[in-house]
Amino acid sequence: MRGGEPGGDYQVGDAFSVRFRHGDRPGAMITQTTYAMSIAGDRERPFLVRVEIEWLVCGDPEDPGATERWSDRHSYDAQSYRTAAEAERAARRLADEALSDDSWLTWDGLAPWERDEN
Repeated sequence: MRGGEPGGDYQVGDAFSVRFRHGDRPGAMITQTTYAMSIAGDRERPFLVRVEIEWLVCGDPEDPGATERWSDRHSYDAQSYRTAAEAERAARRLADEALSDDSWLTWDGLAPWERDEN
């Protein structure tokens, strides 16, 4: 799915977003968004791919933002590239690879305080 413009003014091209909903907890989801962005100061490889991962627990999976009970976010910068087009292709490739990655299944779908209660 198209991921909007999470990179703001530094984003180049499209963002790609993949969402996984927990099978036993419909309000628990993980969203990975990848996009290319420009970086200052690197003349050889002035574009990179940013990966943002959000874990979210909500009351209504059809409206997660408005019914959010807990979320956490992590981001990292992947490899840099010579052109914006190369970086955008890499962002798309990372999103496609996430679709076949079953490591997402390790999260129990609980917010930290819910885990402490069990």
